[in-house]
Amino acid sequence: MAKDKTKYKFNGKTNLGKRALAKEIIFKYLIENPDKNYKELKEIFNLKASNSHEVVFNQLDYTKYKSGKIDSQERYFPPITRNNGEKLYIANNWSINSIPPLIEKATDEFGYSIEIVENTKTPFTHLERVNPFKENIIIAKFGNLTFPHKTLLLKGVPGTGKSRAIENIINNKLQLKDHKQNILRINIHSASSNADLMQGIGISSTDGKIEYKEKQGLILNFIERATRKPHQPFVLVLEEIQENSLNELIGDLIYLIEDDKRAKGYEADDELYGYQELIEKIIASNPETAYVEVPYLVNSSTEYRKMIMPDNLYIFCTSNYRDDKKVIEDNLLRRFEVLEIYPKASVVHEYCREFFEQLNENILEKLKDEIHPDRFLIGHSNWLNVATQKEFYRAFLKVVVEFKDIKEVEFDDFKKIVNDLPLIQELNFNTYKNLIEDLQTKAGYDFLD
Repeated sequence: MAKDKTKYKFNGKTNLGKRALAKEIIFKYLIENPDKNYKELKEIFNLKASNSHEVVFNQLDYTKYKSGKIDSQERYFPPITRNNGEKLYIANNWSINSIPPLIEKATDEFGYSIEIVENTKTPFTHLERVNPFKENIIIAKFGNLTFPHKTLLLKGVPGTGKSRAIENIINNKLQLKDHKQNILRINIHSASSNADLMQGIGISSTDGKIEYKEKQGLILNFIERATRKPHQPFVLVLEEIQENSLNELIGDLIYLIEDDKRAKGYEADDELYGYQELIEKIIASNPETAYVEVPYLVNSSTEYRKMIMPDNLYIFCTSNYRDDKKVIEDNLLRRFEVLEIYPKASVVHEYCREFFEQLNENILEKLKDEIHPDRFLIGHSNWLNVATQKEFYRAFLKVVVEFKDIKEVEFDDFKKIVNDLPLIQELNFNTYKNLIEDLQTKAGYDFLD
């Protein structure tokens, strides 16, 4: 490797300086060698930290290390997520005896130029006041942050392509197709809880002793990652939100997602800061930043942690119609751009396109006196590749069952909807039972006999 013309000034007497230098050397190496796997990195950085801990851990090894330690001191930097999604932890408690071999490796093997100066007031500075680590790793710019719609709610009947539409936005508008680590998808269901998504209490047992610890939920972890990388778009996708109350699931987060309450225009590229330190720094730099205070759940501390919403975090939701009594909360409608997604006959296979188009037209006409007749429409996803009679019968069987069991439409009303449609003349329309038995036979489900 060619010699790096950049020199680093390092105060070898301060602990913070030692930490910063070790971090800088390893992170800079990660910049220039993104394809090195975990095993190779372990062999390269086989030095030991002052307490004989490993220098580099991945998520699995780090979890094993933490589970076997009573010592509560955090001895590793917050994790770095590499391009392949792997998380790496780097030791932060280097001793003065550990630094010289690392410097030797950095200068001889890696080709970096490092200067130790013990009379500087700052622990670690670049001679030209520019930190190349920040330019290459933390301010690694990818994706597109100009997409203006930060909170979208796509609603409609099942099978209309809501999730697909969100995927297209992520890939084409936000340009995150190759950066899946910046996307978190959560399928909401009736058992989803605030403890799973935001914060809760975990219980563990060691040698018969019960211990309660706070656990940080999926969404809070994701917010922290987004906060630390403000130059990259992050996307939180919440599917099927009609199954539970978002107010109960994510609580105060609803308050922070409005555009004028988001944290903007800050730098957060130095992972030497703990997360709460970083939030305090952001709020101090811009006092207009909105935040909520989150209590500790286990200890008796009277202090509260602060939570902010970074401007680079997009929140996209999907919602299916369930029944006319299910109403999305008013505060969601106010804070989300709500878009109705309707079935598209144009994408249905030509074999049954006319049937599909007339079916939905008839639904709107025959059920126009119902509350929200749109909720009875049939989505197009099951009809995209229906090119034969047997495939048609299987798709139509799903429609019949949906009207009978889910939408609870009387059979006489159902007959009025489908009475004049093509492709169904040979079916038995005496009752739901007769029709379903006939369809199951014609669709090839004769193994039930």
